[in-house]
Amino acid sequence: MSGAPGQPGERSLTVEAAAALELGLRRFRGDDPEGAHEAFAQAYRRAASDPRVQSWYGLTLVLVEKNSNLGVVLVDGAVRTGRPDPELLINQSRVAMALGQRVRAVRALERGLALHPGNPDLTAARLALGTRQRPVVAFLSRRNWLNRLLGRLHHGWTTRRSASGDAPPTDGEG
Repeated sequence: MSGAPGQPGERSLTVEAAAALELGLRRFRGDDPEGAHEAFAQAYRRAASDPRVQSWYGLTLVLVEKNSNLGVVLVDGAVRTGRPDPELLINQSRVAMALGQRVRAVRALERGLALHPGNPDLTAARLALGTRQRPVVAFLSRRNWLNRLLGRLHHGWTTRRSASGDAPPTDGEG
């Protein structure tokens, strides 16, 4: 089966694997991660070496089965297969966020934007992550207990103020 341009490895997919992959994508977009996982597992059994199949199956392994070891290996392996497709980098970012690794998620998207400048999917994913504010006490580590405590207090205070309509517009600093 010949694949669409920009879909790495799809030429090697059998009809059954391609159908299972498409079913999985429809289910994933339809907010059915369990159903998507079943379809991606079926595609993986038929085309384990396809980077796109590896990426989607790895993502749902992390999201559904909480199998972060194999999921990360598959997603990262798919990204390492030459010039990574934006879809593969977005999945790498999704896995990192699911595992609470925000810095790794941002790096994956920034790498994608460096390779594919202006890609709308990568740009949207990067904007969805937002930006972090500076630590309250700049000379201390972000993970320092004092910065964490003051950050929580500051966040709660600014959230309450903005909810009551008293907060002046902020520039994202602070």
